[in-house]
Amino acid sequence: MKRILALSVVVALCAVVALAGDEKMGDKGKGGKANEGVITKVDAAGKMMMVKDASGKETAIYWNDTTKVAGDEMKEGSKVHWKGAEKDGKMWAAWVHVGEMKKM
Repeated sequence: MKRILALSVVVALCAVVALAGDEKMGDKGKGGKANEGVITKVDAAGKMMMVKDASGKETAIYWNDTTKVAGDEMKEGSKVHWKGAEKDGKMWAAWVHVGEMKKM
């Protein structure tokens, strides 16, 4: 009986750790899926862009010096892919790729 109880506790702890890891690396984290849309506005001085996704929802995306930026010039009408996380009520990009993503 003690073995079953101990095994149950170990399984429960493993499940909690696995779920916590998934939450940290979800869609908004660096390990989540990339979001994509079209840039509708760029404020280079404020390091912010507005992005409209396929459903028509617009999101303000902010970047800083640690954000990895690649691809074409960041301008209105360009397709953009990004990953990020919400912090202090703002969506901060971990990486941004402007233009079409090319498969390797």
